Amino acid sequence: MENLLYLNAVMPYVYLILFYTSSKIQDSWVLLYSICFIGMIIEIIFTLIISILSPDKSKLAKVNLIVKLIQIPYYVLFFVVATGIFTILMALAGAGIFVLPILIAIDAAVFATTVIPAEICTIKLKIDKKISVVKMLLYLVVNSWYLIDIITAFAIRNDYKKHFIAPQPANQL
Repeated sequence: MENLLYLNAVMPYVYLILFYTSSKIQDSWVLLYSICFIGMIIEIIFTLIISILSPDKSKLAKVNLIVKLIQIPYYVLFFVVATGIFTILMALAGAGIFVLPILIAIDAAVFATTVIPAEICTIKLKIDKKISVVKMLLYLVVNSWYLIDIITAFAIRNDYKKHFIAPQPANQL
């Protein structure tokens, strides 16, 4: 079930393509923005349901880490493109102020799809008494910071490896 969250790694690129396409076809802005908005809401709900119902939180932590790593090029591209679009449109009589909420919404929705599984994995680690309250709070807060959330994802994955994956006996010849 956790493997379905790999779709979260691809969806940001789909949103970026739709956003780029909508800038070329001006008659379809409302339709494409509506599709993006509905897609984001469905994706967030989908992520929340799968994360909560996931029987294997260790696998969920691993999938979340991989999704975050796949999304790194998207974020670099998104911030460069978003900054460029906003700057150009602000230079044109302040029109960029109308695009800014759309850019922020896309970014927040994409980010939520990786924050939700990480937060649920962190809470599960605490419920199982594998991490302290301080470490849980640190993970919950730091997990919502860009770039640092990748380090946190590695730490959560390592906590699951350490506490839930049984060590394999060494081969004896």
